[in-house]
Amino acid sequence: MTSAQRRARKVARKETRVMTEQEAYVKQMDAEKRRLDARIAETEAQADVRQASDELKDMSGIRRVFDTFRIKLDELSKRQTQNFEQGKAELRKSYDDTNQAVIEMDAKMALVRAGYERKREAELRALGAQVDGWEASVAQSRAEDSRLTRQELQFIRRSLQDTESALRRLMSSHGENWSKLKKDFEDSWRELRERSDKIRRGADVQPSSHA
Repeated sequence: MTSAQRRARKVARKETRVMTEQEAYVKQMDAEKRRLDARIAETEAQADVRQASDELKDMSGIRRVFDTFRIKLDELSKRQTQNFEQGKAELRKSYDDTNQAVIEMDAKMALVRAGYERKREAELRALGAQVDGWEASVAQSRAEDSRLTRQELQFIRRSLQDTESALRRLMSSHGENWSKLKKDFEDSWRELRERSDKIRRGADVQPSSHA
């Protein structure tokens, strides 16, 4: 084997080693890309964040940073071997920016979720107090209750059960489907009061729509 052939083989081995390193690094960073994308998508999907317009603007900014990282990764996967180190440095900088943005996003969204949780807890206490107050008022109206027929009492009790059931679902929602469950409770609560008022005025009432 001539010296030229030995040099050519040595260069070929070196190029093969570098390409293997490049491919391994691209594969590693592609896994990081999928991880970051999943974290961003998970936050975007949360109802609390969708309701917070200012935070959604922040999510748009994070997406732009992430897209830059994704483009850098695509570029590195297509680079020639001699440009690998430069591309690696650029990709690492873009990754660090994206990772830091996601960390800051997580911290901010934790505050957003905590704020919504406190708001929901306050609403639940107020709603529970309304139901408790209504029940106490009914319990004190013994003379008035004595004029109700057995069927009318059953109507009121069924409406009360529907309302309490809706409130329990709302209390256990932990933010999931909060708007829908709150509307269910408000509908049941309104029906309970309307049916009670009609019965006490002597008006006919129809069976509960929740029955």
